[in-house]
Amino acid sequence: MDGTRLRVDRVDVRQDDDERTLILGADGVHVRLIRLRYDGWVDEVINSAGSAAPGPGAWTLIDRELTLEFGERAAATLGFPRDCRLHLDVDEEAIRRVRAALLEILDCACFVVDTAEGRITS
Repeated sequence: MDGTRLRVDRVDVRQDDDERTLILGADGVHVRLIRLRYDGWVDEVINSAGSAAPGPGAWTLIDRELTLEFGERAAATLGFPRDCRLHLDVDEEAIRRVRAALLEILDCACFVVDTAEGRITS
């Protein structure tokens, strides 16, 4: 990936007793999995090849633009740019699910996010 925005056209959130996972897909392929494992409260990102690395240190979700800011090692492991930009081409309900999942999964990361009540930051 060269730092251009990737278009995401599918969102899924899965939860069980062990973890909560946000799945972002494009053209029928999982392109990002962002997961919180409750055992140890570890957040991680998994690329489409199955490589895992620590979650981003910061993220923003403004309108339909999601930006994930990775450390150098995590970006290299995942094959992502450090400033990973995604355009969420999904409906408002999916945006709400993404926002809720990210606020839970990446609660220790710095963030800026638009909500119905206005923009909030950590």
